[in-house]
Amino acid sequence: MNSYDDEQQFSLSPLRPEYVSALSIILCSMDPWLTMEYTPEAFELYLLNPDPALARHVVMISGRVAGVLSLRNPWLFGPLIELLALFDGFRSKGTGSRILEWVSKRYKSTNLWATVSSFNLKAQKFYGRAGFEKTAILEDLIKPGWNEILIRKRVA
Repeated sequence: MNSYDDEQQFSLSPLRPEYVSALSIILCSMDPWLTMEYTPEAFELYLLNPDPALARHVVMISGRVAGVLSLRNPWLFGPLIELLALFDGFRSKGTGSRILEWVSKRYKSTNLWATVSSFNLKAQKFYGRAGFEKTAILEDLIKPGWNEILIRKRVA
């Protein structure tokens, strides 16, 4: 695994509206959203809709947009990662782990939550390596026959 040596290369900042259209198109071309047939319009609505409990961030690596993070807080005694996506060329470099570390430090909660699609085995593996455990199966949540897995990491 390659990693970024310089701390300055990685940053999270509030999502700016001018990024939303391009990000929505990219997200729709990636799994699990590609498989679930999300549309750019649906993502734009999600990313722009006012919601005081939802913090949306852009992931930057060396000044380039590398992904998106959306966090719902409060949620069951800890934040919920609603969306964590890293784009091609930015995966398998430790960025996802850095994001989880940032969330844990920022929210100082005993729980960190996420959901992962049952067919998204790469995401399940990533979260499993990070210490998340399955807590529930949410059957037919998005579409009939497709389950979401509610996962939790207990933070010391």
